[in-house]
Amino acid sequence: MSFSINKYDFNEEGRADVLNSRKGKDWPVVYLIHNDKELYIGETQNAYNRFEQHLQNPKRKDLKEIRIIFDEEFNKSAVLDIEQSLIQLCGADGKFKLQNMNGGQSAKHNYYQREKYINKLSQIWSALIKKNMATHEYEELKNSNIFKYSPYNTLTPEQDDVSRKVIYDIIDKMSNQEDGTYVINGGAGTGKTIVLINIINKLLTYSKLDFDESREDDDLTESVQLIHDYKDFLVKLGRELKIGYVVPMTSIRKTIKMVFKNTGNGLKANMVIGPFDVLKDNYDVIFVDEAHRLARYKNIGFRGEFKKCAEQLGLIPEDTTQLDMIVKKSKYRVIVYDNNQTVKGSDITDEQFNNALKDSKVSRSVLTTQMRCVGGELYTDYISNIFDCTQEAKLNLDNEYRFELFEDVDQMIKEIKNLDKKYGLCRNAAGYAWEWISKGKKYNDVIKEGLEDIKIGDYKYVWNMTNEEFIISPNAINEIGCIHTLQGYDLNYCGVIFGEEIDYNPTTNKIEVDLDKFYDKYVKNGCDPDVVRTYIINSYKVILTRGIKGTLVYACNKNMQDYLKKFINVAK
Repeated sequence: MSFSINKYDFNEEGRADVLNSRKGKDWPVVYLIHNDKELYIGETQNAYNRFEQHLQNPKRKDLKEIRIIFDEEFNKSAVLDIEQSLIQLCGADGKFKLQNMNGGQSAKHNYYQREKYINKLSQIWSALIKKNMATHEYEELKNSNIFKYSPYNTLTPEQDDVSRKVIYDIIDKMSNQEDGTYVINGGAGTGKTIVLINIINKLLTYSKLDFDESREDDDLTESVQLIHDYKDFLVKLGRELKIGYVVPMTSIRKTIKMVFKNTGNGLKANMVIGPFDVLKDNYDVIFVDEAHRLARYKNIGFRGEFKKCAEQLGLIPEDTTQLDMIVKKSKYRVIVYDNNQTVKGSDITDEQFNNALKDSKVSRSVLTTQMRCVGGELYTDYISNIFDCTQEAKLNLDNEYRFELFEDVDQMIKEIKNLDKKYGLCRNAAGYAWEWISKGKKYNDVIKEGLEDIKIGDYKYVWNMTNEEFIISPNAINEIGCIHTLQGYDLNYCGVIFGEEIDYNPTTNKIEVDLDKFYDKYVKNGCDPDVVRTYIINSYKVILTRGIKGTLVYACNKNMQDYLKKFINVAK
């Protein structure tokens, strides 16, 4: 290993020892200052001078030791990257409470041999575990939700630009007492949730940042200027902003609540709320995740609650959506929306979405860069073209992304289980082409009584036993998830079963849907068949873009299987 991690006392004697080291001045390093409970992580090109600045900072007065990571191969870009990654990892690890308010560098960028330094990060982390500076293994943390949804994620330049535009729009609209909305459009895997959490974290921490937390670098003056402008805005406002974060889907709401609780630094679990919870308070800014999953007064199982909430706000239930309620209870809102991910008849329509915002001054941005799948936009566009029946040739994704078609469904199920043992966070999923007869029962009882939901030939499988945080539930690898338990989550690999409800017609060259073989009543009841067809295809597109490293596929219908063979390599 080319790096070393040197320990010094966090005092003037320790600072003198740093000066005597070969790279104590004029060399890029990453450092960790800590006591038994708290930790601050930073980077600098002059450890000796930066040491003095931290000694003078009263926020660091209780810290006892400093660990400095020296490396012959470090450069400025590398230490910025490693600093940010360590902040994210330590935040997820939970051994220390982080004193860092910001998340390191302002935006992710490529640099020479970046992959080499990212690989070095796992070695540094292993060394920190040996020095009792961390608890959990590197791969374990990378699979955890608190890591994936960390407010310390470094944004891409595109995401960072949107983040900055949103904050300045909040300052502008609220300063002029205008009703404002910022809509962020983007497809699956473009990092919409990460952007929202990042913005919330900035709004909660910028007012607490001092010059010690601001960067040393002249090239980050845009970020520093934003901090000062936001501070000035709060001074004029005379208070902090009242913020709410609406997450429509129960499963992922619980996950993000836990992330906020474990992160701290101003993020609180009670900020993460359901759509109806907005009635309990008045908000300055409400963030809305997965707004395409907000409900309207149709095909819902909670009509009584919906009616009561609408009437409480003076709205007519039949003409109301949950977005109308959110608008009523906020001065400004930041909304992420992708109408290609609407999957139920109760989901808000485009027309209703735009109507709810008709009296607001709306700004918009679009996220286009695919962040989840290693195959990137090439893969997600490929999926869309396959469903549209416009793809003419097979795309070679072998070197970028594992995309395979299985002729035996159980072989695919077993392969996902093998991949889960190797990488963790691999799950199987299916279209809603089987009734959920196991609902409310225990897994072992279902197997004992032969009540498996999904029957394909001689094989039998069970739907997900829980709707909340299914992907991290103890028995998830032995169950089959559905769209409602997977939407919004990342997996390393996902196995996808195309049910008998979806098929390919070679005569018309179209994907067809048989609603008699589709069992999600909340999707199809009272909806136009063509609309339901769109919902079903949207669902498959969503679960086909869950896998970071790859997606494995099986189709029940022969025509669908043969059609997919044109575009997906058949597994050996």
